[in-house]
Amino acid sequence: AEPTKSLIYYEGKLMLSNEVKRALIKKGLTEIAIKSDDKSQISVAFEVPEKWKDKILKEFVKSTLARTGLSISKISNFSMNRGFIVYVNYYNEPVGSISFIRGKGFTDLRLIHGDIKYKPKLIVIIDDFGYSNNDVIKGFLKLNTNVTISVIPGHRYSRWTASEAKKNGKEVMIHMPMEPEDENYAVGEEQYLLKHNLRNYEVEQRINSAYMELPEAVGMNNHMGSLATSDKELMEIVTKSLKKKGLYFIDSLTSPKSIAYEVAREAGIPTAVRTVFLDNKREKTEIRRQFEKAIEVAKRSGNAIAIGHVYPQTLETFKEMIKQGFFSEVSFSFASEVVS
Repeated sequence: AEPTKSLIYYEGKLMLSNEVKRALIKKGLTEIAIKSDDKSQISVAFEVPEKWKDKILKEFVKSTLARTGLSISKISNFSMNRGFIVYVNYYNEPVGSISFIRGKGFTDLRLIHGDIKYKPKLIVIIDDFGYSNNDVIKGFLKLNTNVTISVIPGHRYSRWTASEAKKNGKEVMIHMPMEPEDENYAVGEEQYLLKHNLRNYEVEQRINSAYMELPEAVGMNNHMGSLATSDKELMEIVTKSLKKKGLYFIDSLTSPKSIAYEVAREAGIPTAVRTVFLDNKREKTEIRRQFEKAIEVAKRSGNAIAIGHVYPQTLETFKEMIKQGFFSEVSFSFASEVVS
C-alpha cells in the first residue's frame, strides 16, 4: 500500500537531508547555508567547484536520488550563471530542493521563488573618530562585520584610527568638517572647516590636507555642514576636488536644504544619501528602532545607509543585535558598494 502523505513527507525529507547530503559531500561537494523563502520544504545547498560541469553533476544527482527512491520533478538554472536548483519528489510529492551554486559571497545570497537573489545591503557608517582611542573606539574597530569608519582629520588619534581601521578590514572615510547654520558649534577643526566664504583654492587646500592625513580614505561625508551642503558653489568645488582623487561622497543630510547629493551626481562622482541617523537619541531602544527602520528601507529599495556615532549605547546595541541574529536578512556592506 502507498504510504500516507505525512509519511511521504517525513521519509522524503529525511532521505534528502541525510542520505543524499552524505553522498554529495562524499563526492567532494561542500555544503553551504542559504536561507529559502519556502519554509514548507527542506532546502539544501552546495558550492560547486569550477572544475565540475553542470551536465555531469546533474546526472550524478539523478542517480543518487534514484538509489533512495527520490526523483527529480524539474531543474531550473539560476540567473547570473550562479548554478541550478533541483526540485525533489518522493512518491510524486514535492519534499524539497537541492541548490548548486557557483562563485563567492554565499552568505549574501537568498533563495527566493526558486532563484538566487542577493540580500539587500545595509551600510553602517560610524562618525566622529579621531578624538580618542578608548574602549568604545576599539570596540567598533574590532567588530567582525563590514563597517565604514568616518574619521575627522586634525585630531590626536585621526591618523592612528584610519590606519587601525584599515588593518581591521574596515572601510575609511574622511568626516570632513563643514560649516553649520548654527554659529555656536564646537571649535577644534578650523584648519579643515569648509566655509561658504573661502576662496576656491582654500577649499581645495583643506581637502588636500585631510586626504594627505588620511590616505586610507576612499570617500567623504560631511561633519556638521547644514550651511555648507546647501551652498551650490561650495559643493561644486568640493565635488571637483573629490573627483580628482577618485573619492565618493555620502551626503549625511544634516539639513533638508542640502543639495550635496544633486551636485555630486551632476559632477559625475559616486554618491549616496544617508537613510537614518541611529543615535540622535542615545537610548538603546531608539537605536534599535532606527536599525529596524533602515532594514525596512533596505528591503524595499535594495540598500540603506545608517549613520551612527562613537557612543557606548550605539556600540552595545549594535553588538547585541548582531549576536541575536537580527541582521540575517541583510548583507553588511561598505559605503563604496552602494554609491552610484
